Amino acid sequence: MQSKSAWSIAIHGGAGGEPGRWSDKQIQDRLNGLRAALKKGSEMLDKSATAVDVVQAVVQILEDNPNFNAGKGSVLNSVGDVSMDASIMDGSDLSCGAVAGVTIARNPIELARAVRDKTPHVFLCGGPADHFAKEIGLRLESLDYFKTPEQTESWEKWKQKQAAKGGSTSKFDHDTGDDRLFYLGTVGCVVRDQQGNLAAATSTGGLLGKKYGRVGDSPIIGAGTYAKNSTCAVSCTGVGELYIKHHIASAVSSRMEYLNESLHASAQVAIHTTLPTDSGGLIAVDASGNIELQFNTPMMARGQAKSDGTFQVGLTDLVD
Repeated sequence: MQSKSAWSIAIHGGAGGEPGRWSDKQIQDRLNGLRAALKKGSEMLDKSATAVDVVQAVVQILEDNPNFNAGKGSVLNSVGDVSMDASIMDGSDLSCGAVAGVTIARNPIELARAVRDKTPHVFLCGGPADHFAKEIGLRLESLDYFKTPEQTESWEKWKQKQAAKGGSTSKFDHDTGDDRLFYLGTVGCVVRDQQGNLAAATSTGGLLGKKYGRVGDSPIIGAGTYAKNSTCAVSCTGVGELYIKHHIASAVSSRMEYLNESLHASAQVAIHTTLPTDSGGLIAVDASGNIELQFNTPMMARGQAKSDGTFQVGLTDLVD
């Protein structure tokens, strides 16, 4: 068990895809992005920052990095627009905030935090959430800021495939490994701070070609994000519909609380038993500072660090 002053942090940048299809530069850009975010979180934790402040700061760094599907670089929906989802939860008191379908806040996780801190509510969505961002003076951006050439190219490929299939969008195809961000990119962070408090945050642009108005698991407390000091903090990444149906994030916590399972056992069941193969992954940290990085896809962009000097990132295997 970690001492009271010890800390742990884990991050993810999406699960799925095949790194073998990427260029060396694409791989390095993603690894460098993970390192930068993990370094920021580690430095904050070393200075006794609170868990909820750290998860927000780390996710904002990943949202600003166009190599991930959150904030700048979000995937485009079926009509070529960007709509983003995010949530944050403090395990010390179960306070939380979430937004869905937002289009102008530079950092959706900042807006989710504001919902938690500045309103009596948990979840705001769509135009009213955008209006709230304006009302409280958050940093705003135009659609052009969030779009990137790579995501536009992926969307064009997606449109061509839809046309070849006769335009059917009745379900998503998950065999589009040539579009490296079809699955990839949802970002998340979980933390155990020096005070022993837990927190989790998740942010995403969703699924490429999603139906306009679609909301995945990332902003849904209990599905894509959950934190409770007595059990664990969890952030998920994958096919959101599956995570919503099985309420994956809170299921990990519940198994620990009611079945007395370890974090490892609970995370294993969630990813490798409950969910079908090739559907995603999760990161989690428990009250003792143990970290789990579980996925059933070819890879998951991820990293972990601890106050004992551990600092690792990876796509398939973790490296120092």
